[in-house]
Amino acid sequence: MALITITSDLGTRDYYLAALKGAIISHCEKYVPMVDVTHQVKAYDIKEAAFTVRNMYKYYPKGTIHIVHVNSTDSDGKLLLAIVDGHYFITFDNGFLSLAFERMPHQTYEVNAELMEGASLMYEEAIAKVCNFLINEYKPSDFAHLTTEAISYRSMQPITRNGSIRGSVIYIDNYGNAVSNITRATLSEHIGDKPYSIFVNVANTKAISKFYNDVEEGEMVCLFNSAGYLEVAINKGKAENLLGLKLDSAVLVMVD
Repeated sequence: MALITITSDLGTRDYYLAALKGAIISHCEKYVPMVDVTHQVKAYDIKEAAFTVRNMYKYYPKGTIHIVHVNSTDSDGKLLLAIVDGHYFITFDNGFLSLAFERMPHQTYEVNAELMEGASLMYEEAIAKVCNFLINEYKPSDFAHLTTEAISYRSMQPITRNGSIRGSVIYIDNYGNAVSNITRATLSEHIGDKPYSIFVNVANTKAISKFYNDVEEGEMVCLFNSAGYLEVAINKGKAENLLGLKLDSAVLVMVD
């Protein structure tokens, strides 16, 4: 059975999300379950959307259709369909795909103009038609064409030098924890078994913990989260507020 997930910056206060879902239900000839990933992505924030989608899609079965409805205003009238690891991603030409997958997927299609005729600012009808084609096992080439001209941004990789890693905060979760772009593999490759310190704004630590409560309440703790990224948190507190962290704040790891 096909499955659709929706990640968006549409929120739930307005009619926009309901309109998108209604269009999908109306156009799809078969019943398809829809999963709401989140609709609280910060408005226009493709970086946040990329982090969310990159770390969630692998938990769904191959063949799942993932709609990423974030920052549609920068789409320039283009709707894209990408195929990655057997999953379908419907999104806009705003750079999201290059951030989510570290480069533009080789199988990136632009939906043909005839499907985009009369599209609203939300593109809900075109998105719904693409979902219906995929559910009925049409090939992407039946309603779209391969493109290499989509907007692409450089991936959010940390800067590495001998004995140091300069990363940055790429996501702040609901608990106020700050997730950096430093992975366990990056730390192992560039720091190894050498003693090191982690510097985050005005705070620092010499240890990476396994659990949040490895430190006293109110103290900073660094650990690798379930997605493998170095996370900065405060046990039972909000690192975002207490450490003055925000997106793009520096996270520095240096050999002692």
